[in-house]
Amino acid sequence: MATYGIGGTVGPTLVAAVSAWASPATAALTLAAGCYIAAAVIRFLPYAPAPGKAADVPRPLRTLTGILASGPLRRTLYLTVTVAFSVAALPVTAVSSTHTLGVSAAAAGILTAAYGLGNLAGSAGVMIRPSRTEADRLTTHLAATVAATLLLITLTPSFPLAVTAYAAAGIANAHFFAATLAARNEYAPDNARGQIFVWVGALKITAGSAGTAAAGALISTSAALPLLAVALTIASTLLSLAERRHNRRRYNAPCGPASPRTEPENGRPHPTGPTGRVGRTTTLAPPGRRRGRRPAHGRATRAPVDGMVVLRRVGQPETAGRDAGGTQAGGGSRRRRRP
Repeated sequence: MATYGIGGTVGPTLVAAVSAWASPATAALTLAAGCYIAAAVIRFLPYAPAPGKAADVPRPLRTLTGILASGPLRRTLYLTVTVAFSVAALPVTAVSSTHTLGVSAAAAGILTAAYGLGNLAGSAGVMIRPSRTEADRLTTHLAATVAATLLLITLTPSFPLAVTAYAAAGIANAHFFAATLAARNEYAPDNARGQIFVWVGALKITAGSAGTAAAGALISTSAALPLLAVALTIASTLLSLAERRHNRRRYNAPCGPASPRTEPENGRPHPTGPTGRVGRTTTLAPPGRRRGRRPAHGRATRAPVDGMVVLRRVGQPETAGRDAGGTQAGGGSRRRRRP
C-alpha cells in the first residue's frame, strides 16, 4: 500500500520536475526506463506457486457472478467504484474552485499536491500501523469518511482550509484503498482471488476515468461539482449499511425458512443457520464440476445381521455391527428380534 501511494505521488512530481528541467520527451523516456528497471527487479522476488490449477480458474463471467453473489465482495465492489468515481473529480474541482477561494488558477496545483501528499501520508500510516478492524465494516466506515472530506472540500470558505481538506481526503482515500485490498484478499476464494483482484481493479480504473470525464463535462454547468460526488458516496455507504443490517436481522431471526447460503454481517459463515442447518458459503466451482451433497452423518438405520437387527450409522460397513458388544469405534448396539 505504501508503494502504491508513493508511486501515485512521487511519479507525477518526478515527471513535472524532469519536464521543467529538460523536456516532456525526456520525462516520458524516464518513465519508460523506470518500467524496465521495475520489471527486472521483480524477477528477484521469491517465486510463489499458484493456489490452484489453471483449469480451476473460473471464467470472467463466472467470476463477476461470484463477486455479486458474495455480500462482502459485492459491497467492496460498489464502494470501490463509487469512491474512485468521486475522488477522480478532485483535480478538476481544484481548478474550478480557485475563483471562489479568491486565488489564481495556478493555486489548483497546490490543492492537488496537498491531496497527493495526504495520500502518501495515509499510505505510510497504514504500513506503520495497519488496522485490525474487520475489512467489510472498515470499507463502509472509510467510505463515509471520504464522503465527509468531500463535503468539507465543498463547504470550505478559505484557501488554507481547502488545502487541509484536500490533504484529509487523500489520507482517507489511502486508508479506504488499503481496506478494499484487505477485503479482496480475505473474502475471495483461492481459485478466483487473482481474477477478483483484476476485476475490481479494472472497474476502479474505469470509474476513475468516468469521474474525470464527468467532472470535465459538468465544470461549466455546475458550481458545486463535488456535491454530486458526495451524494454518490453517501448513497453507496447507506446501501452498504442497509444491506448489512438486513443480513443481521435475517440471521438473528429465531425461526424461518432455511437459506441455501448463510451470509452473516462480517462475511464469515455461521456455524448453524436460523433453523439449525449447517451454513454454507458461496464458492466458485471450476467449470465442468458440480458440488455434491455432504453425507448425512449421525443418522441411524436398521440392518439385519445374523437374525438380529443392528442399528448402525449411514456410511459404516455392515461388518461394524458384528463386533462383540459393539465395542469397536463406530459399532452399533445389538438387540434380539421379538418373536
